[in-house]
Amino acid sequence: MNYKMKKYFVTSLCIILLPIFLFGCSATSTERLTVTDRKVAEISKTTQTLEKRLDDLSRSISLIVNDGNGLHNDMDDIKNCTNDIQQKIKEIETVIKNLDEHVRGLKADYKTTEEDFNKRIEDIRKAEIELSNRLETMKLGIKEEVKEKTVSPTTP
Repeated sequence: MNYKMKKYFVTSLCIILLPIFLFGCSATSTERLTVTDRKVAEISKTTQTLEKRLDDLSRSISLIVNDGNGLHNDMDDIKNCTNDIQQKIKEIETVIKNLDEHVRGLKADYKTTEEDFNKRIEDIRKAEIELSNRLETMKLGIKEEVKEKTVSPTTP
């Protein structure tokens, strides 16, 4: 092959291949752009989905924190109520202790009063018996006097 033919062949080949190369590269670039655009769109959708989920999680965390704060406040209220109840129980225990001491004192007073009462009843019974005996003695004395006076009515 000679030089002119080679030149012509190379020139023809370049003329034929250049458009194919240019169109092929541009098709590849377009295809790459389409793939890239699709991937960007997918990433964008994924990012939006993730942002939405992040917002949802943020709201959920806010609700949980608010609920936690409410529970903490409720716990403080319960703690305060428990302290108040314990104080009331101590006061009630003190009142019961005082009442128990008072009842014991009343029981001792009752026993003393009952003993005194029983002793007085016994003293009254003894006095009644003694008075009954004296009355009988007096009746006998009167009967004897009456007998003496009736036996000797003439004696001055």
